Amino acid sequence: MRARPKILDFPPPRMEGDWWKDRILCGNALDILRAMPAASVHLAITSPPYNVGLDYDRHDDRRPYEEYLRWLAPFWAELKRVLVSGGRFALNVAPTSIKDFRPIHYDMAAQLRGLGFLMRTEILWYKQTMRRRTAWGSFRRPSNPHIVPSWEYVLVFSKDSWVLPGDKANADITGEEFIAFSDGFWPISPEKRGRQPFLDGLYPSRRGRKNPKKKKEGHPAPFPEELIYRLVKFYSWRGNVVLDPFGGTGTVAAVAARTGRHYVHLDLSKKYCEIAAARLGGGVSRRDGSPLAS
Repeated sequence: MRARPKILDFPPPRMEGDWWKDRILCGNALDILRAMPAASVHLAITSPPYNVGLDYDRHDDRRPYEEYLRWLAPFWAELKRVLVSGGRFALNVAPTSIKDFRPIHYDMAAQLRGLGFLMRTEILWYKQTMRRRTAWGSFRRPSNPHIVPSWEYVLVFSKDSWVLPGDKANADITGEEFIAFSDGFWPISPEKRGRQPFLDGLYPSRRGRKNPKKKKEGHPAPFPEELIYRLVKFYSWRGNVVLDPFGGTGTVAAVAARTGRHYVHLDLSKKYCEIAAARLGGGVSRRDGSPLAS
């Protein structure tokens, strides 16, 4: 069992030494990033709010599209500043809604490349979520057919260099894992525990159908641990610092701690920070469920 980490409300009374490392930091993520030292993070993993009207705790998830992109731009600049040379940034992006499709993954990639990030690859996270069949547009006719997205993208970038230096003794990925993860098609089911009904946020129910009652606890779109495990093991060394600036309920922090990395968890929501802290303090186990020494 690990001790439950304390939640540090930002700004803290003192910011000395590594005040940000292995912390649940609750406050405005952009302000916290600006206060963090340069070249202090080896891997950043995040999925920004989707901007499709999901029910986040303390975030307006329905901005005009161009305003949404402008809002994200300062986060990308600060992430580049806090990454070490060779540090990686894995950005999870969901396709936009079917009828108002926008190439958000291309637009975000253009923003990041414009800042000087090196784009390494894109991973297709195949979610296996073909449940809804009501958005065909024109069934069995080519007049206006729609593709139903059953995947999300993970866009991976590096700062300055393709190479992240490290001691080979701290490479903890197995040969079997390396071969499996280097295939950029990742079939991983989405996380269901504690989540709000995700598709209700993306696609409104048809007229006359009762909307299911949303859960008040949890997060509308949490990461599955397997997705984060693959990114952490493939793109970082044991002992590295892993950051999530939109930390939500703490999947990135929990997996980082479990795999011997340091974590930095940022979120504006006190509720999500409490869930993340409880999760980190609830005992750390291996991926197969067997306990690790604390």
